[in-house]
Amino acid sequence: MNEPSTHSDQPVQLLVVPERAAARDDQVTELDLVVEIRCRIAEEASGRTDKASMNLCLVIDRSGSMAGQKLETAQRSCVEISRRITGDDLLTVVVFDDDAEVVVNPQTPRDKVEEKLNAIRSGSTTNLSLGWYQGLLELQTHMTKGHYNRLVLLSDGMANRGETKKAALASMASRARDEGITTSTVGIGTDFQEDLLEAISTASGGRFWYIGDSAIESILEEEFRGALTVAYDRPRVRLDLPEGVKVSEELHSLRMSPRGGYGLRSLKGQDVFNFAVRLEIDPERVEGDSFRIGATLYDDRDEVVSDEQDVTLAPQPQVAATPVHPLVHSVVAQHRAATTDERLMAGLESGDLSGMKTMLMAEVERMRTVDAALRVQQWADNPRYYGELRNISFHVGNKATSMLLADALAPYSAAMVVRQFMGRWRKAVKRGWARSDYRDHGVYEADSDRLLDLLVEAIQVIDQLIAEFPQDRAELESKRERIREQLADLQ
Repeated sequence: MNEPSTHSDQPVQLLVVPERAAARDDQVTELDLVVEIRCRIAEEASGRTDKASMNLCLVIDRSGSMAGQKLETAQRSCVEISRRITGDDLLTVVVFDDDAEVVVNPQTPRDKVEEKLNAIRSGSTTNLSLGWYQGLLELQTHMTKGHYNRLVLLSDGMANRGETKKAALASMASRARDEGITTSTVGIGTDFQEDLLEAISTASGGRFWYIGDSAIESILEEEFRGALTVAYDRPRVRLDLPEGVKVSEELHSLRMSPRGGYGLRSLKGQDVFNFAVRLEIDPERVEGDSFRIGATLYDDRDEVVSDEQDVTLAPQPQVAATPVHPLVHSVVAQHRAATTDERLMAGLESGDLSGMKTMLMAEVERMRTVDAALRVQQWADNPRYYGELRNISFHVGNKATSMLLADALAPYSAAMVVRQFMGRWRKAVKRGWARSDYRDHGVYEADSDRLLDLLVEAIQVIDQLIAEFPQDRAELESKRERIREQLADLQ
């Protein structure tokens, strides 16, 4: 298998991983290909790299619904982050309700920052776009070639003032990304508009989080640490394909970079990023009895690292006997899972869960097949596969949970208590979809907690359904027991 040494001292590894090392020599065929980047940038004990400083803006919703624990936790997190800003780092904090206000900027004396943060009070309505635009403006004001530019937007409410069109916000986010500004978004509570927050984060190359109130602190810390350990801020990958080989299907959602190749999200100091494409191979147009596939990683204009692999043209029996690389099947399966998530989100939005159980059951089996293929590999000395197993296991748990919920609630989708629950369920699915779209292979405590919270809430929903539909008590109790078993398995 195409695997570098675990003890390689290379700071960045780029792997070109074909599904098989051989392709048919007698007819046009397809071959899946994965490009994977593994960053192992040395970090100081503080978690900082010496590559550049940070220009960070925190944009916090202070509308009336944030009053109490939510706002207090956000304030406390901002204070902790401000204490870790050092050297040439720049910190801006913007708060918004129906208006936007800059409460901390890079010129604020360090000994006044905590006082200003602690003085934030909740306000009225939610003009999310105004707060975000103000944050972008502040970052642009302080941009330099020596700073990475990061914005974190946190909201718990429905945007009811300003720009609320998803396409318009995504377009602005994309332009900001081209200028070097990445936005991550954090949705908390139950009423925020996940489509708006996800559109902003996806278009700008950031992450979308859906969390419980108690997780605000840990997510802001994760985003802060991620901003501190950026290795490559504007990475892109260019594929080098010979005559007779072309991309027939892009098994990812990456957009093309203005400089050529696929634009990636920012890569951190300890990061793994991968994507897949499907190649069409015409052996009659290939010179010789093999061909070479290459890829090159760039950071903006600078070449970082490249890799290439040879694929042999061979008779069909020889091709069939060639081992299949399990990582390729894993990455492709995760792309397919994102399509399943999109169908589930559409069903949850419309209230139509018919057919969802069958679809999700097939997805769970597909993921379990990938899991089994990974486990038969001799990868005991390769920590990369441990990470992939954790990621696949999380996918299986997510899909299995959705399958159980679809089976239990589909007959009662018209009930008000179920419709309300489906809205919160959709937010959780959206977070999982965005996580896959971002190619984020980490398994976070906030994600796991949200999955458990969904199951606990589903049990409460079924209790209410038993009271509303006493004639279905036996069937509902049986479904409730299966959900309790899933909850126990995941705890």
